[in-house]
Amino acid sequence: MKKLIKRYVLNLVVLLATVFSLAGCEKFLEENMKNAASPDKFYTSEAEAQAAVNGVYAVLYDIFSNPEFFFAAEGSTDLMVMITERNVNGNFGYSPVAPGVGQEVWKHGFKGVMYANNTISGIKKSALSAEIKDKLVAEATTLRSLYYYILTNTFSDVPYWSEGLQSEDDVNQVIALPRSDADSIRSVLMEELEEYAPYLLEKAEGANIGRITQGFAYGLLARLALTNRNWEKARWAAEQVVNLATDKGIYTLVDYSDIYKIENNKESIFEIQYSYSVTGLQRAHQIYNWCLPTPKDGSKYNGVDLGASSATPYGAVRPTKRLESYYSDIDRRKAHVLASEYNGQEFNRFRSSGRYWLGPKFWDIYANNIASGRNLIFMRYADILLMMAEASIELEELGDAKYYMDLVRNRANIGGVSLTDQSTMREELRKERGRELAGEFTRKWDIVRWGIFYESIKSVAEDYAAAAENVRPHNMYYPIPSLEIMKNPALRQNNGY
Repeated sequence: MKKLIKRYVLNLVVLLATVFSLAGCEKFLEENMKNAASPDKFYTSEAEAQAAVNGVYAVLYDIFSNPEFFFAAEGSTDLMVMITERNVNGNFGYSPVAPGVGQEVWKHGFKGVMYANNTISGIKKSALSAEIKDKLVAEATTLRSLYYYILTNTFSDVPYWSEGLQSEDDVNQVIALPRSDADSIRSVLMEELEEYAPYLLEKAEGANIGRITQGFAYGLLARLALTNRNWEKARWAAEQVVNLATDKGIYTLVDYSDIYKIENNKESIFEIQYSYSVTGLQRAHQIYNWCLPTPKDGSKYNGVDLGASSATPYGAVRPTKRLESYYSDIDRRKAHVLASEYNGQEFNRFRSSGRYWLGPKFWDIYANNIASGRNLIFMRYADILLMMAEASIELEELGDAKYYMDLVRNRANIGGVSLTDQSTMREELRKERGRELAGEFTRKWDIVRWGIFYESIKSVAEDYAAAAENVRPHNMYYPIPSLEIMKNPALRQNNGY
């Protein structure tokens, strides 16, 4: 951590780095930053303060554009496997000296925290109006909560600080911090989200598309509360989003195909915004290339013509038999999540083995080689409804749980869930989250917080023997990278490494 922080903080260069990191951002980040680059003039206007907040968003791309982050969150679970011996994230081959994507999550997660802290500190000290301060601080605070949500899900306990770094003494204190209890960190984050959510936009539209909203802040609060087993708080937070849907019409369930075909639709709560143009501003990723059927022969992918496409397929992220078993033939989601054929043409893999590829929800056949401009979905309204159901199950309010689960299930055409006992409904809820949210950066974190990580990975032996053979219970969290412990001996390694 020492190298990371000193690189961006000493001599007060963090604010400059925040501004210059915005080159190439699009949508609401598409603005000229030149006039915001001087620290002695920073935060003298709302535009300058907003530029700093935009810099906090920019770090999201450092994390989400890395396909290994997707492999860790979705491609090394009971529903999807990453088939390649060279990828330690997919086969649980990571260690403190070879921490896989853990090194990048640590580096960029704390960079996001640092940018957020300095931005919040600068805005609070500015002469801006209270109204402007509240709005921008709320935005940066929610983003800081998101970075800590990612960090604690990846490593569990991590160093925590929330102040801006203004001097070398501040830096030296932070780089010597020990790890703080993850549950305690999440409790602090929940308090902050509850405080600041009302100051955020109710709805992001026009030039604000892609910005943090009240719905996302409350949804993130609900996720944190579920992880901390605070069922009452989780239900309350999710209910705030439901109220935005029912009382103000901000969110609604859409046709399942529209979830990924229409970006920022009325079900979407937060997407990582991408845009690719050969000649214009670009922000691209290659995650969908890893899910496309392979090999490619002209316009044919695994023997099926997908139309004129230049997308290069890797085909290494594949569904498990467990995911395949979750869908009945009448489930409207099946054809989008799993692919046996396309436009009436059967894939060679399905023809020879009866196994599916991941479906068009995970394709971008219009990608330019490996450059996809399709957004990545991180939170949507169906997730909120299922969190409401989960909290209700744990509170033994099974009728409410059935109501919210049925909203999602009826959209999928599979009918309502049977109102049975708590244990049976809990199991059905876990399957429903898998069916509905596959590939949306939730599955590993779900099976970890449910306490079923190890047995879930052991179940994929038929899909990927290396993963099932290598996995150990402590792999539910990544190791603290050895380089970070060398820099800061106060850090304690995760058990088992």
